[in-house]
Amino acid sequence: MSANTFPAQIEPFKWAEQGFKWSGQLPLSRFVRIAREAVGSIDDQLINIDCKLSMDAYHRIAWLDGHVETKVPMECQRCLETVEIELVSDFHLALVDDESLIERLDEDADFIVLGESEATTKGSYDAPATADLLALIEDELLLLMPLSPKHDVCEHKHQPAAEEVVEEKRDNPFEVLAALKGKLN
Repeated sequence: MSANTFPAQIEPFKWAEQGFKWSGQLPLSRFVRIAREAVGSIDDQLINIDCKLSMDAYHRIAWLDGHVETKVPMECQRCLETVEIELVSDFHLALVDDESLIERLDEDADFIVLGESEATTKGSYDAPATADLLALIEDELLLLMPLSPKHDVCEHKHQPAAEEVVEEKRDNPFEVLAALKGKLN
């Protein structure tokens, strides 16, 4: 399946019943919020995606399972040069249309409540809940992005090199107090 056939909007429950699966690559530029954090050209950057939808036994919870990986060029906060940040996520999300279903999930299960905002925008509460698949995948990647990207090792342009740093010996405050006490006696 090619990148232009990737479905941005899905009906999770209908598609989960049909056993929806998608595997392929998309350009990083389609993920607008991640692209905003990138530096330099991202024209050749791709995101590898494998995802599928399935239903639980009660047909009330759709599960989105997936694996995504990419590299995002970001600015190192130490040296201000470009650093490639690898983002890899395996996710298992419960998609529910009723908050009461959350109680059926494990404590540590990730979930998204669909329905209210989507249904009201369609003008009918009977309209099927839809989800933005691209945004769901992008959310998973955004959770992995560091707030302060940096190389494991880099030369600091604004600080002296490690061998130039001279360690200053500080007096132990308790030793200073003991010496003062000795002088007073």
